[in-house]
Amino acid sequence: MKPEIVLTSRASGGDFKTAAQVARELGFDGIDWNLDYFRIAAASNARQAFYDAARSAGVPSGFHGPCHDIELGHKDPRIAKTAVHYLKMYIDFIKAFQGTHMTLHIGSRSISMEEMSWENALLGLKEVAAYGREQGVVICLENLKQGWASEPERLAKLAEYSGASITLDIGHARGSAPLREGRVTLGEYIRPFAHRIRNLHVYEIETLAGKHQEPTSLDNIGPCLKWALEQGITWWVIELDDYDAMLRVKHLLELGLDEVAKEVVDLA
Repeated sequence: MKPEIVLTSRASGGDFKTAAQVARELGFDGIDWNLDYFRIAAASNARQAFYDAARSAGVPSGFHGPCHDIELGHKDPRIAKTAVHYLKMYIDFIKAFQGTHMTLHIGSRSISMEEMSWENALLGLKEVAAYGREQGVVICLENLKQGWASEPERLAKLAEYSGASITLDIGHARGSAPLREGRVTLGEYIRPFAHRIRNLHVYEIETLAGKHQEPTSLDNIGPCLKWALEQGITWWVIELDDYDAMLRVKHLLELGLDEVAKEVVDLA
């Protein structure tokens, strides 16, 4: 089994036509449209321009929902409920891409836990995930570097309660306190929610300053990638900020996976 190596549109600065062209010309297997870097138009004619560009790439599209101004778990019920409605709107916008998914955050931008409500997070994610199922869009919750979504047991509870799948961000996991401090292995970290993982975000690590680092080898992330392939998890988004870096990692994955040690992440 081979992975689908996916380009993220975050490198485009909102130029979705160029992102589609680059994905096609550089031979990526898919595009992950990051909606924090541009928004899909509400006007149907303008929205059609995005649909046409995305389909011109000739590869499947996945989506990363907006998170800069969206917080399902906010303690202010107006903000939390607005997030639910806004994400439902985006489900309506992207359901035209049959079998697609949308990755969501809970606890973005290092929000203080004092501003968060666990109940709002649970209920909001459940409502959005249920609406996604009705419309044929799989909702995936992403693990983050800090906050509830960085804590494996809490992440698992959010996903189980809501019925959401999970996007495993390897760089967030490796940059989280439990791994940085050596308290757990990557396998121990993902074990509580491993059975719900649908997609990967692939890069070396997210630094304390929030920078996604490009891997120059597969020494650190290779075992996790091999485990993912064994589980049939093949949608791998190279979540970096420029096209040249994504192309280098694409080549690294294509040429290096077979050379990675046969050892895989141990979830026993």
